[in-house]
Amino acid sequence: MQAYESVRNQQSKIIADNSTSIVITRITRTADSAGGLTEVTSNLAAQTVRIYAKNKRVLDNASGGFVTKKVSKMLALYNANIESEDETYLDKFTFDGKTYKVNYVENVTMQGQIVFKEVEIEEIVS
Repeated sequence: MQAYESVRNQQSKIIADNSTSIVITRITRTADSAGGLTEVTSNLAAQTVRIYAKNKRVLDNASGGFVTKKVSKMLALYNANIESEDETYLDKFTFDGKTYKVNYVENVTMQGQIVFKEVEIEEIVS
């Protein structure tokens, strides 16, 4: 077994220890001929992930120092179909009665292979 396969197996167990199933609604944006955007919405197959909160130190421009901010994160398997928010994609899902959007997906790699995905998510407040 390769080392990256071992890490994938470990991450799979970590996710399974406190997993939830989510269905991502993906909005795909493409430029149209009139200079605007066309949006297509689709629901992806259910995916098993682990959602958790983490404290993160961020620079606060108002005070000029660092502050601790609680962020919501998600662990996903190496082959999860999740995209960072950009001009093309917006992934959203509902968990525990709240709607979240995916801000950023970091593909964690080892030996040139993706071993898991660490995802920063944000609650959408209406």
